[in-house]
This record gives sequence, C-alpha cells and structure tokens, in this order.
Amino acid sequence: MSEIKKQKHKVENKVVPFETILRCKLTDDELLKRGTEMAEASAEVATLEDQLASTKKEYQAKIDTRQARINELSGTIRAKSESRLVKCERLFLYATGLVTETRMDTVEVINTREMRDDERQMEMELNKEEMV
Repeated sequence: MSEIKKQKHKVENKVVPFETILRCKLTDDELLKRGTEMAEASAEVATLEDQLASTKKEYQAKIDTRQARINELSGTIRAKSESRLVKCERLFLYATGLVTETRMDTVEVINTREMRDDERQMEMELNKEEMV
C-alpha cells in the first residue's frame, strides 16, 4: 500500500508552449533600420502633404471658376438682361445736325446726339465717269 500512496503524491509538471507579445530591447542595427524607415515615412508624408495642397488648389480654382459663373448668371437673371454684341446703324441727319443710333435687332433708337465738327462735313458722291 505504501507504493500506491507514493504514486499518488508524485505529480509530474507539464510544459505547454505558447506565444505572446512582449517588449524586447532593440539591437543597434534594429534601431538604425527603424530610424531609416521613420525618415523615409516622414519624407513620404511631406510629399503627400505637398500633393494634397496642390490638389486642393486645383479643386479650389475649379470651384472658384464655377462660383464666378454662378455669380454672373445670378446677375443676369436678376437684371433679366445681358450684354451682347448687336448690329447697329448710325444715321447722320445733316438738316438737323443730329446723329441717331439704332439697334437693328429691335429697330430701337438707342442714342441721339449732336454731330461733332468732323461729322458735319458731308461726303461728296463722285461718279466714276467724272473721275476720268
């Protein structure tokens, strides 16, 4: 019986392998490698920030262009009119000494003024036969 008692008290230790993350001191080579990697990452960040600033400027310019067009259209809509190139005629009325300016799309007189001195001189109509 004493042998059975001895066997009951004898317990073997058990070893089970596992992995976990723990802090480890870096070697000089590892420190140098991490420093180089950090410098490269820092340079990449600076480059990306420059690209971001450039892209922001490009998009801001596009936004500003569109906003300018919106402002222009807003003014046009508010005024219910816009400036356009229109064909006009100037009529010299020598008998009255006046010049009238008429827009041809609506036949509306847009301006009446007195003739300038250089406009008062009437042009002579010359016949080609008379010139010979």
